[in-house]
Amino acid sequence: MGGLPVVIAALIAVSAWILLERAGRSGEAAVLAGTVYREMIAATAARNDFIHSTPEGRLPHEVTFRRATHGARAALDALGGLADQGIQIDAVETARHASDRHAARLEELVDAIASSDARARGMAEQEARLLALAEQARQRQHAANTTLVASLAEVDRRMRDSRDLLDGLHALREALLNARLAAKDEAAIAESSDSPADFPLRSGGLARWLDRVERTAGSLAASLAAGGDDGAALDELTRLRAERLNRRTLSELAPRYDALVERVLKAADTGYSAAQAEVAELLRRTVSAHAMEQETQTVAMTALTLSGRTLRALERRDSRGLRDVAAESGRLRDRVAGLSISPLIQDEMLAAITAWRDGLERATDGLARQSGAISAMDMDAAAVMNTARRLNDLFQDNAVRSADLLRSTLLIGASIGLLFAVGAALLVAGGITRPLRRLQGATRRLARDPRDGQVTDLERRDELGDMARAVHHFAAEINRREDEMRRAKEQADSTLAELRRTQAHLVQAEKLAALGQVVAGVAHEINTPLGITLTTSTLIREKVPKMKHLLDSGQLRRRELERFLTDMSDVSDLLVSNTVRAAELVQRFKELAVDPAGETRRRFDLRLCLMQAVEALGSFWEPAEHRILVDCPPGLMMDGYPQAIAQIVSHLLLNAVNHGFADGEGADGQEGKRRSGTVTVVARRAAADVVELAVADDGRGIPVELRARIFDPFFTTRRDRGHAGLGLHIVHNTVSQLGGTIGLEEGEAGADGACFVIRLPPATPEKEGA
Repeated sequence: MGGLPVVIAALIAVSAWILLERAGRSGEAAVLAGTVYREMIAATAARNDFIHSTPEGRLPHEVTFRRATHGARAALDALGGLADQGIQIDAVETARHASDRHAARLEELVDAIASSDARARGMAEQEARLLALAEQARQRQHAANTTLVASLAEVDRRMRDSRDLLDGLHALREALLNARLAAKDEAAIAESSDSPADFPLRSGGLARWLDRVERTAGSLAASLAAGGDDGAALDELTRLRAERLNRRTLSELAPRYDALVERVLKAADTGYSAAQAEVAELLRRTVSAHAMEQETQTVAMTALTLSGRTLRALERRDSRGLRDVAAESGRLRDRVAGLSISPLIQDEMLAAITAWRDGLERATDGLARQSGAISAMDMDAAAVMNTARRLNDLFQDNAVRSADLLRSTLLIGASIGLLFAVGAALLVAGGITRPLRRLQGATRRLARDPRDGQVTDLERRDELGDMARAVHHFAAEINRREDEMRRAKEQADSTLAELRRTQAHLVQAEKLAALGQVVAGVAHEINTPLGITLTTSTLIREKVPKMKHLLDSGQLRRRELERFLTDMSDVSDLLVSNTVRAAELVQRFKELAVDPAGETRRRFDLRLCLMQAVEALGSFWEPAEHRILVDCPPGLMMDGYPQAIAQIVSHLLLNAVNHGFADGEGADGQEGKRRSGTVTVVARRAAADVVELAVADDGRGIPVELRARIFDPFFTTRRDRGHAGLGLHIVHNTVSQLGGTIGLEEGEAGADGACFVIRLPPATPEKEGA
C-alpha cells in the first residue's frame, strides 16, 4: 500500500516534466518571435537614421541596421527549429522569405544612396566650378570697367584743358577788342579836347587794357605749354609777346593776335568736340560693362540659390523640388549663353551647368529608386513583424495550454495521492491522536495563561513525552522572558520619550540652520540689485538739484537737458530692472521659506518647482564650482504640496555639495576644499500613478557599509563638523508624508557618485483629519 503512492507520484512527475518541456519550448519560441519583432523595428529605425544622416555619419547607422537585420534572420532560423506544427512552420517560412527580400533590398538601398552621395559630390564640384568661373568673369569685367573709368578720367582732363584754353582765347580776344576801343576813344578825345592837360588822365584806360592783354597772353601761353599739342601757336604767341604791345604797336600787333586767336580757336573747338564724342562713347561702354558685371554677379547668386534648394530637396527627398531646380538651371544656362563675356569662360560655365543638370536628373532617378526600395522594405518589414506577432500569439497559446494541462495533471494526481494518504493515516492515527489531544489541551491552557495549567505525559519516554517536556520547558521560559521583556519595555518607553524630545529639538534646529543658509544666500543675491538701486537713487538725488538750479538761473542748455533726460531714462531702466530682480528674489525666498506642514494643497508644475528650488540655492556655490542640471519635461503637473518637494530637493542638493564634493580633511584637521562637480535632477512620469524624481551627483559616493543607515536619525559621519545627521531623515519623513518612497540606487553609488530616487504619486493622498 505504501508503494502505490510512490508509483502515482512517479507518473505525475514524468507527465509534468513532458508538459514543462513543451511549455518551455513554447515560451522560448515566443521570446524569439518577440526578438524578431524588436530587431525589425530596430532595423527600420536605423535605416531611417541612415537615410537622413550626412554621408560622413552614415556608417554607424548602416552597421546598426545590418546587425539588426541579421539578428532578425538568426532569430527566425532558431524559431524554425522550435516550430512543430504546420501553421507555425508555414508562418516561419513566410517570415524568412520576407526577411531575405528585406536584406536584398537593403543592399540595393545602400548602393542607391552611395550613388546618390557620389552624384551630390559631383554636383557640388560643378557648383564650385560654376561659381569660380562666374567670379573670374566678374573680375575680368571689373578690370575692364576700371580701365574704362581711367580712360574716361583722362578724356575729362583733356576736356577741362581744352575748356581752359578756349576761355583764355576768348579772354584775349575780349582784351584786344577793349584795347582797340580805348585807343579810339583816346584819339577822339585828343582831337576834340580844348584842354590838353586832361589827356593823361583819360589815357589810363588804354594802359589798363594793354596790361590785361599781356596777362591774358601769358596765361594762354601757359595753357599751350601745358597742352603741348600746338607748338607753332605757342612759338607765334611767344614772338608776339616779345615785340611788346603798346599804344604805338597796337595797330600792327592786334591783327596778328586776332589771326593767332582765330586759328587756335578753330583747332581747340575741333579737339573739344572730339573729346565730347569720346566721353559719350566711354560713358556708354562703362554703363554696358557695369551692367554685364551685375549680370555675372546675378548668375553667381542664382547658382548659389539653386544649390541651396538642391541640398534642401535632397535632404527632404523631394523629387519634384529637384525637377523644379533642373528646369530653373535650364533658364540659367540660357542666361549664361546670352552673356557678353570671354568665350572660353562662357563655354566652361555652360559645360558646368550641363553637368550639374545631368547630375540633377540622375539624382531624381536615384531618389525614385530609393523611394521604391524603401517602400518595398517597409512592406517586407511589416510582413515579418506581423508574422512574428502571430507566431508569438501561437506559441503563447501553446504555453498556456501546456500549463493548463500540467495544472490539471497535478490536481488529479494530488487528489488520488491524498486519498491513499488519508487511508494510511487513519491506520496510525489511533495510537497518537489521543496523547496529542491531551498535549493540545495543555498547550491551549498555557497559551491563555503561561502561569496556569499542568502538562501531562511528562513521564513518557517516547516522542510524545519529549514533546510534553519541551512544552513544559517552553512555558517556564516564556514566563521568565515575559518578566524580562516587561522590565525592558518600561525602560525602552522612557528612553524613547527622551529620544523623541531630543529628535524634535534637533529637527527644529536643522530646519532653522537650513533656513539661515537660504536667508544668507538670498541676502547675498538681493545685495547686488539693492546696491545698484542705491547708487542710481544717489545719482538722481545729485543731478536733479543741479538741473533745477540751471533751470532757475536760466542757464539750462538744450544739450544739457537732452543729456539729463538720457541719463534719467537709463537710470530709470536700471532702477526698474533691479527692483524687479529684488522683488523676484524675495518672492522666491517666500516660496522656499513657507513651512510645508502649513502649506495649502494645490496643483503645480513640477519643472517650475524644481527650477525655483535650484535657483534659491544658487548662492551657496559659484557657477564655475558646481553645475546643477534640471531635466524635467514641461507640463508635468502634480496635485499636492510644492514646498515639501522643494524642501526635499534642497536637502538633497545641499547633502551632495557638502558631502559628495568635499576632498576630506586638510593638514589642519579642517574640512578640505570642495572640488567641482555636477548634480543632476531628473523628473519623469514612470507610470500612470508614479512620478519618479532622481537626484544624482558625480562626487565621492556613499560607502557600501553605510548605505543601510543613511536615513536613520542622528546618523552622520561629520558630527565633528557640526552636522546633526537629520537631513536625509527629514527627506525620508517628508517623502513618506507625501505617500512616496525614497531609496539609494545601488548602481549609481560608490566611486561614481550617489543617486537618490524618489517615487511619488501624482496626487498626494489626503492627510488624516484633513
